[in-house]
Amino acid sequence: MQAVTNSVQKEIQQGSLFNSNLVDLNKEFAGAAPTEIIEFAIERSINPVIFTNFRPLATAFLHLVTQVKPNIPVIWVDHGYNTPETYRHLEAVVEALNLNLVTYSPKMSAAHYEAVYGGIPALDTPEHDRFSRIVKLEPFDRAMEDLKPDVWFNGIRHDQNHFRKNLNIFTTGSHNTIRVAPMYHLNELDVENYVYENELPHNEVYFDPTKGEEHRECGLMLK
Repeated sequence: MQAVTNSVQKEIQQGSLFNSNLVDLNKEFAGAAPTEIIEFAIERSINPVIFTNFRPLATAFLHLVTQVKPNIPVIWVDHGYNTPETYRHLEAVVEALNLNLVTYSPKMSAAHYEAVYGGIPALDTPEHDRFSRIVKLEPFDRAMEDLKPDVWFNGIRHDQNHFRKNLNIFTTGSHNTIRVAPMYHLNELDVENYVYENELPHNEVYFDPTKGEEHRECGLMLK
């Protein structure tokens, strides 16, 4: 996909969401439905993107956003450590939702990494920090630098961990973006019901090597 020019990037940075008071927006939309949030953000964005990892229940978020903007770029970082079920799930979701999938991979493959450094390092070590940078953070940074979005949609919720509990619907993100989490105030049961009611594909066998444990952050939201 062709990168956005510097002139367009300048226009993006002058967009409506960048001129908005995010504190006021979060108060205004605290009780809004996800679709209302998505429509509001899409109308005030120039080059929005989705980031997803095809984790369990992610299809609800993907379905909600693509119902409003079907051709929105969907960034996925294939770190090379996904389960076979996740790869098959991805194929089913891309077909079912006709996703405009944009895949980025590490410059060092999983096989290359393991040959040089060994297996996945222990959590909370410098080696694991290096691993996360190589397999996830660097490809994500490259994607954002190439696409230069102004709005970054993500599927985080307040009930996922302590860090996310202190975020909100609209937050300032990395790479000069406004992050928009339309499902932020939903809970897991809400999302499960949405997946069931809309008969969406679901993936239960998922593994993120950069998190290791469900409650941890992989680093993207910390940037």
